[in-house]
Amino acid sequence: MTTIGTPLSASASRVLLLGSGELGKEVTIALQRLGCETIAADRYDNAPAMQVAHRHHVFSMLDGEALRSVVESEQPDLIVPEVEAIATDTLLALEKEGYRVVPTARAAWLTMNREGIRRLAAEELNLPTSPYRLRNDADYRAAVEAIGLPCVVKPVMSSSGKGQSLVRTEADIQPAWEYAQSG
Repeated sequence: MTTIGTPLSASASRVLLLGSGELGKEVTIALQRLGCETIAADRYDNAPAMQVAHRHHVFSMLDGEALRSVVESEQPDLIVPEVEAIATDTLLALEKEGYRVVPTARAAWLTMNREGIRRLAAEELNLPTSPYRLRNDADYRAAVEAIGLPCVVKPVMSSSGKGQSLVRTEADIQPAWEYAQSG
């Protein structure tokens, strides 16, 4: 049986939430109702979950050193990634070192890595997917031609739809590629 300690005490069950938006606020409130000590983190101050958490930290979660520093100082029992934009290599390393990440660090990595999630779905799980190609600059146009128009161009790594374009005409092809590379 899992025992939950008392917040702000030596026996506390500490949960570090990486991402402190509205969803993070709801998760924080639910964790507190269960008796957990909550620590909210995000890239901007006064994020919604920070308003109700026991403590908070402001840093870029894409900064692996800053992420590691917060985890090592807080010593959480659980790390909960709530956003996609996280230094996933650091999160994977922390998990290997014994920190518990829920969902796993690999799951957080997959949410950011379009190639990884596509390969998992299509190749490992054999799920039906729409036609796709993973390409570089040299064979991008051939991939668009193979799929046909209209098609969607997405960067391999992105969050919140950044870098995605709907390509309807030949004139959209190059600007879509450039936008995806900037995302």
